[in-house]
Amino acid sequence: MEKSGQKPRKDQEQRKEFLIDVAGMYRFTPGEMVPDIKTSAYSNLAYITCTNQDVFIDFLEMPGMKKEGRMVVPGTRIYMSHSAAQHLAGKLAEILEGTYRRGEMESYSPPPVKPPVRMKDDLRGG
Repeated sequence: MEKSGQKPRKDQEQRKEFLIDVAGMYRFTPGEMVPDIKTSAYSNLAYITCTNQDVFIDFLEMPGMKKEGRMVVPGTRIYMSHSAAQHLAGKLAEILEGTYRRGEMESYSPPPVKPPVRMKDDLRGG
């Protein structure tokens, strides 16, 4: 029994249980998303590396500055999944082609048309 002003003993405490819907905490509609851009930089060169786990792109700000006898080039590395990289590549190609077709781009060389693949027999005339 609890006396006035005293805390209840552990065996007398009532336990309150509750569930936390972690998935629900991250669920949102597209209208709820607001980008929070932390930094912004201009890049005029990018190196792309693909590993068996992910893709990363180094966005570089050329030409850089000489420090202690070496050319130091500022950059930002972005990691993404293979599927996110595929989506980015597709959307980027789509946007660039549309901008080029509308004449809204300063300069752009569309990718060359690849010749059809020829088999060895085709080269020998047989």
